[in-house]
Amino acid sequence: MLIGCGGEERATVYPTSGIVHYDGKPMVGGGAISFVPISTQNGKAAGGIIKDDGTFVMSTYETGDGSIAGEFRVTVYQTTVQEPETVADSDGAASETTPGPAPSEPIQTVEKKDRIPLVYSDPAKSPVTVKIDPNGKNESLNIDLKPL
Repeated sequence: MLIGCGGEERATVYPTSGIVHYDGKPMVGGGAISFVPISTQNGKAAGGIIKDDGTFVMSTYETGDGSIAGEFRVTVYQTTVQEPETVADSDGAASETTPGPAPSEPIQTVEKKDRIPLVYSDPAKSPVTVKIDPNGKNESLNIDLKPL
């Protein structure tokens, strides 16, 4: 009897990328996006980083490899604050270097009018879905979020 370590069987992934729009404009601030399989389908979720210009590339097993085929609920998390950066002083101690408000306070980076509603970050309630087609073009998806 042979016992060995086998890798998990990977489903085929398809290059998947696009842009997140909020109220007709590219989403500002950057953030994260996830494709969560709809409950009637088996499969692995995909995730990606949303850049400051709203663009994203999805990853399932490796960075930038794409998404499996199927229907997914889309969740979007928007970065609305910037934490103060810390750097080491010459003695090795950390010091805060971000100018502006008190160092312990985060800096607001997205105006209130440009902030997406929290429902889009809830995998059970997000109204946005996407279908990844194994025979289609999944590299120019438009994820359209609207004010509620």
